[in-house]
Amino acid sequence: MKIRHIVIIALFVLVNVLILMVLLGGGFAPPAEKKEKVFVPYVEAMTVINDKEDLMVSGYGTLSSYNTLDIASEVQGKLYAGVSLKPGIQFKKGQMLFRIDDTELRYANRAKKSAFINLLANSLPDIKVDYNSEYKKWNDYLESIKLNETLPQLPSWSSEKEKVFLSTRNILSEYFSIKSQEEQLRKYAVTAPFSGTITEVYMPEFSFVNPGAKVIKAVETGNYEIPVAVPVSQLHLVEKGTKCTIYSTDGTERGGGVVVRVSEVINKSTQSVTVYVKPGNENKNHFIEGEYLLVKIDAQISQSGMRIPLSAIKDNQVFVYSITDSILTKKPVQILNENEHGAFVSGLNDGETVVIQEVINFSDTLKYGITLKNKPS
Repeated sequence: MKIRHIVIIALFVLVNVLILMVLLGGGFAPPAEKKEKVFVPYVEAMTVINDKEDLMVSGYGTLSSYNTLDIASEVQGKLYAGVSLKPGIQFKKGQMLFRIDDTELRYANRAKKSAFINLLANSLPDIKVDYNSEYKKWNDYLESIKLNETLPQLPSWSSEKEKVFLSTRNILSEYFSIKSQEEQLRKYAVTAPFSGTITEVYMPEFSFVNPGAKVIKAVETGNYEIPVAVPVSQLHLVEKGTKCTIYSTDGTERGGGVVVRVSEVINKSTQSVTVYVKPGNENKNHFIEGEYLLVKIDAQISQSGMRIPLSAIKDNQVFVYSITDSILTKKPVQILNENEHGAFVSGLNDGETVVIQEVINFSDTLKYGITLKNKPS
């Protein structure tokens, strides 16, 4: 009887343990591993289909003045304006832009001339005795000297003895000292080397300026040029004298122009050469410094390639998508032409998938997804 009770109790305990384990379920099982989400960046791309295009050699450029100068003072003193020293003020060639107070030097120059006159006057008696035939020449020269005018050119001497006489009396050294001072006085008034416009003012009127201090920045108006980047592949179509047509960015024709020079240096990042175009004289006053313009050069060529957005090109390379392993690789291209629809490039194979947007934080080990487009956006 006791054995039977023991068996019944053991079975009861075993059943309850089994029920408890079933109720607890997987409580004793190890926790399932969480799966990490993998971030896949998507980029816009399109399938490469190369096509023929009749390309006109063209490009954009910013109109700039042929002459842009920082005009400085060569002397020191108080600054006085010849024209209003304000940005945007126009001036004519030869007009005084500003002057530096020269009162002190002008008085010193007159004092030197007075001493020079006295020196010549004291030398005339000796000249009359020793060089009688030259007396009238030196007397006339003495009478021609005016204190408020520049010193007349010194008469030429007729012999070595006369030259030595002038030198021993310090007439030559005093003459050249005065002429040097007069040259310095010319630097106190600054005149315009061309007709133009003031763009920046560094020193306002009545300032005290030192030698070498920049006063204004000026640009020449009516004398412009436009730097245009031309691909190396099209450079053989362009030379000095090639005619051009200039347009605003909205397509409005602004007039003609001509290539005035071609750089001999290639831009490494774009594989292009800068060509400088000068607008024609008939429309030179229709432009404004800093305008962004389109230049079409009268040269045309048929080439094969594909047009993609400029933002997709960096350092003359684009990204090509590999469908098999979902990675991006860089591929070099050559820019044949640029316009408002993007860049026309060669170097891509038909059927390749080219990325048509800027790729930020590129990694050659990262997996990418693509959104195919029919044409670049």
